[in-house]
Amino acid sequence: MGKSKKNTQPTNQTLGAEKKQKEQGKNNGNIKERLYQNYKIIVRYFPYVLLTAIVVIGLGWFISARPHLPPTTMQKHIESSPSAHIISKPIPDSIQRHMLEHADGKGKPGVIMQYNCQKFTCESDFIQKLASLAAQYPDNVYLAPNSYDGKLILTKNGSLKILENFDEQAIKDFIE
Repeated sequence: MGKSKKNTQPTNQTLGAEKKQKEQGKNNGNIKERLYQNYKIIVRYFPYVLLTAIVVIGLGWFISARPHLPPTTMQKHIESSPSAHIISKPIPDSIQRHMLEHADGKGKPGVIMQYNCQKFTCESDFIQKLASLAAQYPDNVYLAPNSYDGKLILTKNGSLKILENFDEQAIKDFIE
């Protein structure tokens, strides 16, 4: 009788340990599978996210880079005129639109000369030269300061011209 039989059945402790190992193996597999699925989602949608970001940034840049210029159409105008043809205060856009339609509320369309000596360097006689030129066209030419992005901006209905210096002939050609 000598040999004892070994119990070949696993104990509860052994079963519990094996079960935990299997679960951990499954969890490790699940984690890897979830990471792989997340990776696939990121790779799939990354081009769309990148494209959207580029479009948004591009639109922001485009909007901020556009120059601030006076109106060249009559849309959204009001029936009002400036107090004079040569004035020392900026003309509101809605009144400028009315001047483009017809000077002083009657007659031919107006031409507006606007200068910006706050943002740009103007010669000492720059405004006086512009005033003398505007006085030659008392029926339809206006002169006023502005805060637009140009040293001298000429506008008439449908047209705009930006000048960096006083050029009498170019101004007359635009007016006529």
